[in-house]
Amino acid sequence: MTDMIQPVRVRFAPSPTGFLHIGGVRTALFNWLFARHHGGQFLLRIEDTDEKRFVAGAADDLMESLRWVGLTWDEGPDIGGPHAPYVQSERHDQGIYRAYVDQLLAQGYAYQSFVSPEEQEQMKAEALSQGLKSFRFRGPERTWTPEQVAEAEAQGKPYTVRLKVPLTGTTVFHDLIRGGECISVENDELYDVVLLKSSGMPVYHLAHLVDDHLMGITHVIRGEEWVPSMPYHVLLYRAFGWEPPLFAHVPNMLRHNGQGKLSKRKDDVATNRFWERGYLPEAMFNYLALQGWSYDDHTEIMSVHELIERFTLDRVQSSPARWNPDKLKDMNGIYIRSLSVVDLARSIAPYLARAGLIGSPPQAEDLAYVEQLTFLIRERLEELSEAPDLLVFFFREVEYADPLLLVQKKMDIPTTVRALRLAHERLQPLETWDEASVEGVLRALVEELGLKAGQLFGTIRVAITGRTIAPPLFETLTVLGRKRSLARIVRAAQVLV
Repeated sequence: MTDMIQPVRVRFAPSPTGFLHIGGVRTALFNWLFARHHGGQFLLRIEDTDEKRFVAGAADDLMESLRWVGLTWDEGPDIGGPHAPYVQSERHDQGIYRAYVDQLLAQGYAYQSFVSPEEQEQMKAEALSQGLKSFRFRGPERTWTPEQVAEAEAQGKPYTVRLKVPLTGTTVFHDLIRGGECISVENDELYDVVLLKSSGMPVYHLAHLVDDHLMGITHVIRGEEWVPSMPYHVLLYRAFGWEPPLFAHVPNMLRHNGQGKLSKRKDDVATNRFWERGYLPEAMFNYLALQGWSYDDHTEIMSVHELIERFTLDRVQSSPARWNPDKLKDMNGIYIRSLSVVDLARSIAPYLARAGLIGSPPQAEDLAYVEQLTFLIRERLEELSEAPDLLVFFFREVEYADPLLLVQKKMDIPTTVRALRLAHERLQPLETWDEASVEGVLRALVEELGLKAGQLFGTIRVAITGRTIAPPLFETLTVLGRKRSLARIVRAAQVLV
């Protein structure tokens, strides 16, 4: 990008219509990385002109979600800036957009359309019945005289303001993600889009464009779903006589099976769900950066600093990325294992508190005990929210829902009971209760009973945890302690008798 405009200014401009889709975070992240790479500014703007789909509290959720991932903005609704306000409904209330609508009307680039939605549907039906393959709305008011417009206004008819699209010629634009490819659209394939609703509220086509211009946006990095709208935006820039920013349309993220876009209805894509489940923000940041962008064909784990240093738009793929929840979980596990024991214990403590296993908020003694347990699960943990299930038997008594789980392959109930009783007998007199001592006793018992290690250890594992899969046995016995370990071995033998 040798023609880089300086200073770089980009924006993420979500609509508060519900929870923030993880794909939206990816778009915000690409904008943020691009700005930081070039030493520019990243703006946050809330585009809430769609009154029907507005959801109260959604703006707060999306800001919290962005902050969780690690994105900060240089200007925005909560921190202000030289182009405040950064909420479009507030900008509408200040009359910012109306002046530009009036300019388009005065110069003949737009017109007032008094066609009702019902009349438009009738026009569409008639056109299709006459053999047209598709209907492209052109309002009859395009050619009205000022007197005709004034008469309709005097009658109190509601109206929208539409862009007067040229009937001939072509509109072209370039896309940086497609290598600066020139995309050409015939104007007769377009229709007269609405710029201002009958309520007086501007639609996206007008509002975002005016705001981008006034806020000095140099690059618009957004989803590829806006590619079909680009001709209208180019025409508007031309009508205003403004130099347009450079455009980069990021391909969609596909579902994990590659069948269709990642969907709010079909997929677990609410950003707030990921921090609830215990994904580390660093892991999510790293994973999302690789959704449609790569540094090379093998590097995956990168710090934020490395990603800023390496991120360029020419490495963004023009083909869709595929969401891979298993890959994300694996990456989260890598980041979890990179934490110190103290940091990991503090990270899982809130999940244990929420499950009622430790105090809320956790006390010093709670955290000290959790640190001991952290060693046992850090290699298996992929989501922090898994910790309560993995550790519950350290806090609550074991329930043997299916006592036969104590009986290992090629063993029977009498053999299992004898093994448990002898384990209790051999372990009880130990002077030192540590991993080496416990392991030495149990391995000697394996030889004494003529069993395989997996048989005896499997029985002891179920006896002390109530499950067949648990953290390493000798470490678990050590942390659980002599008293509770021996009591559970005795109880396990009793449930089989």
